[in-house]
Amino acid sequence: MYFGFTELQGGYDVPMRIVGANVPYEWLIYIIMFIPITIFLYGAWQRIKLWLLAKGEQHRNDNLGQRFLSWFTFTFAQARVIRKPFAGFMHFLLFWGFVVLAIAAGVDAAHFWLGWPHIEGASYIWFSWVVDWLGFLGLIGIIALAIVRYIQKPDRLNDTKVSDGWVILLVFTILLTGFVIEGLRISAQITMSSTMQQIAYERSASPFGWLFAYPFLNVSLDSVLIWHRILWWFHMAIAFLLIALVPFTKLWHIVTGMLNYFFRDLGPSAVPMVYNIEEAETFGVENIEDFGWKDLLDLDACIRCGRCQENCPAYNTGKALNPKITIIQNMKKHLEAKAPYLLEAKAAGEHEAAEVAMTSEAAEAVEEVNPMEQSLIYDIVTTEVIWDCTNCRACMEHCPMFIEHIPKIVEMRRNLVMWQGDMPSEAQMAFTNMERNYNPWGVGFANRADWLNERGIRELVNLVPEDGKEFEYLLYAGCAVSFDDRYKKVGEALVRLLDKAGVSFGYLGTEEYCCGDSARRLGNEYLYQTLVQSNLDSFNNYGVKKIIVVCPHGYNALKNEYPQMGGNFEVYHYTEILAKLVAEGKLKADKALGAKITYHDSCFLGRHNKIYDQPRQVLKAAGTNLVEIEKGKNFGFCCGAGGGRMWLEEHAVEGYKRINDTRTDQLLVPEPEMIVTNCPFCLTMISDGVKGAEAEEKTKVFDVAEVLWKSMSN
Repeated sequence: MYFGFTELQGGYDVPMRIVGANVPYEWLIYIIMFIPITIFLYGAWQRIKLWLLAKGEQHRNDNLGQRFLSWFTFTFAQARVIRKPFAGFMHFLLFWGFVVLAIAAGVDAAHFWLGWPHIEGASYIWFSWVVDWLGFLGLIGIIALAIVRYIQKPDRLNDTKVSDGWVILLVFTILLTGFVIEGLRISAQITMSSTMQQIAYERSASPFGWLFAYPFLNVSLDSVLIWHRILWWFHMAIAFLLIALVPFTKLWHIVTGMLNYFFRDLGPSAVPMVYNIEEAETFGVENIEDFGWKDLLDLDACIRCGRCQENCPAYNTGKALNPKITIIQNMKKHLEAKAPYLLEAKAAGEHEAAEVAMTSEAAEAVEEVNPMEQSLIYDIVTTEVIWDCTNCRACMEHCPMFIEHIPKIVEMRRNLVMWQGDMPSEAQMAFTNMERNYNPWGVGFANRADWLNERGIRELVNLVPEDGKEFEYLLYAGCAVSFDDRYKKVGEALVRLLDKAGVSFGYLGTEEYCCGDSARRLGNEYLYQTLVQSNLDSFNNYGVKKIIVVCPHGYNALKNEYPQMGGNFEVYHYTEILAKLVAEGKLKADKALGAKITYHDSCFLGRHNKIYDQPRQVLKAAGTNLVEIEKGKNFGFCCGAGGGRMWLEEHAVEGYKRINDTRTDQLLVPEPEMIVTNCPFCLTMISDGVKGAEAEEKTKVFDVAEVLWKSMSN
C-alpha cells in the first residue's frame, strides 16, 4: 500500500504539476530532510567554534544599512565574482540556478508543511519556465567551470584537490538528474494523455524538460514510471548529501562568502591601529589565535580561486609569497591542526594550552609535528613570505570574498619588528634614519627646506614658520621632494603650477616630518605613531585644514590613517588638485606635447584610493597621446617599492626579473616616448627599470606634474 501516493495524470485542465506525483512515500522526504540539516548545523558550529578561538578584537557592527547593501549586492549580483568575465559569469549562472531551484524546492516543502495550494495556470507556466531555464544555465555553468579547472588548467588553480572534482561531479549530477526526472515525468504524461494538446502547456513551462522527454517516448510507460521513482529518490538523496557536505568542503564558501560580504571592512584603506601602545604587553600577532575572528573567518572564506595569486607581483616574479597558498591556506591548515588543542584548553579553563596539548586525546593520533610547537611566523608563513609583500593591494582588490591579506601581513611584521627584533638590516637602517632625522634617507632634518633654494623657487613658497602668511592649503611635500635629487624637480614643477594657478598654499619646511607610512608598513608601529604625532602637532599649531600631498603613500597615510590618531583634515593628492585647476580653466597648456606616453598607476593612489581618472585628465590637458596598457588601473602591476620595500633589497629569482623590471617591460611594450608616474617611489623604480632595459635614449620617465608643466610656457 502506498501511503500518500498520488498517481501521475496525463494532463490537467489547468496548467499545473502535482508535487510528488508517482513517488511512493514522498512524504518521508520532508522528515528525512532534517538529517542533512542537522549535519549541516553541526558542521557549521564546528567551523564557528574555530572563529571563536580568536583573541584579537575586531568590531564590524557599524553601518548596518551599508552592510546589508554590501551583502545583497555581492551575494546576489555577484559583483566581485563577475570581474573575471568567463569564469565569473559561469559562476553567476550556477549560483542563480541553485538559488531558483532552492526556491522551487521551498515552494514544494511549503505545499507539504503549510498546505500551500499548487501553482496553477499562467503562474505555473512562468514559474516553471524560469526554474527550467535557470536550472539549465546552472548546468552549463558547472560544465564550463569544470572545463576551466580540468582542461584549461590556469596557473591560478594550481592547488586543485580531489574533493574539488567530487563537488563539481555532485553538483552536475544533481542538476542533470533533475532534468532527467522532469523528462521522465513529461514523457509519461505524454503517453498517458488522450491528446497532445492536453499536455502541450509543458512545452512552454518546461522547455528543457520537454527536450529530455524525447529519449523516453518509445519506452514502456511502466518502465518510465519506475525509473522516475528511482531517480527521484536518488536525486533527493544526493541533494541532501550536498547540504550535509557544505561545512566540510569548499561549498562552505556559500556561507562564509555571505558573512564576509556583510562583515567586510567598509572603511578606507588603512592598517589597523594599535591603541594604548605604551601599555601593550605584546605587539602584532605571534600565534594564529591572536588574530581577530574576522581574520579566521577569512581563512574559511577562501575558495582557492587564485585571483590573488594571479595578480600578486611577488608571486609573478618568483618570490616565496603566494597570497593564496603561503598566507591564507597555510594559516587555515595550521588553525585546523591546532584547533583540537586550543578547544580543549579553552574547555579546561585553568590549564594552559601547551599543558593540555600534552595530555589531549587528540595527541593520541601521533603527528609528525605538534602544531602547538610550530611558530606561525617562522614555520607556517615564514619570514621570507612576510617580507616579500609590497602592500600593493592587488590580492584584496581582486579577491571575490573580500579577504583581508595586508592587515594580517602587517600584524606579523609588527611582531617580528617590535617583539622579536627580527627584521632585514635595511629596514633597521630606515628606522634609524627616521628616528634620528625624520626621513628614511637619513639626510639631516635641518636641510628639509633647502630644496626650495636649490630649485630656485623660494620666493614662490610661503614657508609658514618663517613667512607667517595665511594659506588655504598646506603643501605636504614629503621626504622625497625634500631629499631625493630627482624628485626635487617634481616638487618644483608642482610649486610652479600651483603658483601659476593662484593657489594659496603654505609649506612647513623643517616642521614637516616623515608621514610614517614606511615605518608602519614595515611593522614599526611605535615609530609610526611618533612621527604622526609630530606632524599632528605641527598641523594643529598652524591651523591646517586642507592638505595637498605629493606622495601617494603620504596621501594614503594622511587621508586614511591619520584620523585614527585624531588627524581629521581635507586631504588631496596633487593630481586631484591639478585636475580640478585644469577643469576650472586655471591651468591651460600653451602647447600640446603630442608625445606618446604610457602611464603607471601607483598602487597607493590607484587600488588603495581609487584615483585613476584625475591623473589621466591632467595628461590629456597636456596634449599627450596616452596609450593604455593591459596591466592598468585596478589591474596595474606594482613597481615593487610599496609596503616599505623601497628600503629593502630585492633579489631577482632565477628565471624571473625583479618586480620593477617586470613592470617597466610592460610599460615599454607600446614603445612610448615617455613613461609617466605619480609617485616618487614609482619614479625611482621605473627609472631604474628603463636603465636596466637600456631604453633611456628612446624613453624618458617623468611625473604627472612635470608633464603638465612642460606644456606650459616657461
